[in-house]
Amino acid sequence: MKIVRILISLVLILGLGYLVFAQLNENKKIIDEQSAPRKEVVIEVPVTTQKVSTTMLMDSLVINGTFQAKKELTVVAESSGRITQLLVEEGQYVSRGQIIARIDDSSIRAQLSTINAQLEKAKNDVASFERLLKAGAVSQQQFEEVKLGRKNIEASLAAVEQQLEYTILKNPMPGVIQSLPVEEGSFVAPGSPVATVVDITSLKMTVQVPEKDVVKLKRGQKVKIKTDVYPDKTFQGTITLIAVQADAARKFNVEVELPVTSQYPLKPGMFGTVSIQTSTEPVETILIQRKAIAGSIQSPTVYVVRNGKAEYRPISIARLMGDQVEVAEGLEEGDEVILTGQINLTDGSPVRVTSGISIDKVDMTREVENISE
Repeated sequence: MKIVRILISLVLILGLGYLVFAQLNENKKIIDEQSAPRKEVVIEVPVTTQKVSTTMLMDSLVINGTFQAKKELTVVAESSGRITQLLVEEGQYVSRGQIIARIDDSSIRAQLSTINAQLEKAKNDVASFERLLKAGAVSQQQFEEVKLGRKNIEASLAAVEQQLEYTILKNPMPGVIQSLPVEEGSFVAPGSPVATVVDITSLKMTVQVPEKDVVKLKRGQKVKIKTDVYPDKTFQGTITLIAVQADAARKFNVEVELPVTSQYPLKPGMFGTVSIQTSTEPVETILIQRKAIAGSIQSPTVYVVRNGKAEYRPISIARLMGDQVEVAEGLEEGDEVILTGQINLTDGSPVRVTSGISIDKVDMTREVENISE
């Protein structure tokens, strides 16, 4: 019986030892697995790219602007009084010399009647003194004084007649009434604006050209003009004025004039785009899509794919061309610029190119915007 107990005790001890050993062995495996180096999972950012290549461009400036009337004059009152007649309305076409308004002239006409009476008397006095002079009844000096009095009255008459003419406001040039700041019954004084007339037979547009490009332009040069109103029509304009002095931003005002036709009527205030060719030979440059820019236009940067990773690279922009930009520095032919996916990138991020495009070597016209974004 004693032997049985001993055997049972040995079995229990051996079983317990095995369990302890098994647990220790399992713990060791867990510790070894935790301490073993893990394999890093690399997440590649999907991107689209553009293969950089050089492009031949005809160097041109394309600058936005607003049409203005070639001529605009304000008709002002030259006499004081109330407007008795306003003979035009806004939007009306008026010819040169057409009467726009009349100012009350009753007081001037009263003065005119008085002076005419004085003049009639002065003429009679001169005739009488002339007869008396021949008869020796008056001296030559007395006769000259009477003649001088008649001349003074005639001068006063001319001045009053001129004032009477000032009460009739006439249009100085053919055009359209743009505004009428007065109404019938309004009181005006000399210098008060009565109407604004604009000549819309031709329009002008003033654009600002950088100093490096203005030296390539000349007066009389033909330019092309596009508008949003007639997108399929290209108008031809002429450079009529180039400023002799730049503004604070070192840009020169260039005035372009174009005629207006009844088939494609344009109005002051409309938006247009002027294309000015500044070279006769194509130049070689690099173009990329505008959406490739990761930073701002003032501090532009792009991501370039190199060895399967994104490389952060600053660039210099020469011109904006609609949805493309001309790169002056920072890129070379053959670089692969990332177009989409930049928001998920940092310098050195692994990337996976899903698609790409390229710009072939073709002749294009450079479309330029002022870099002011």
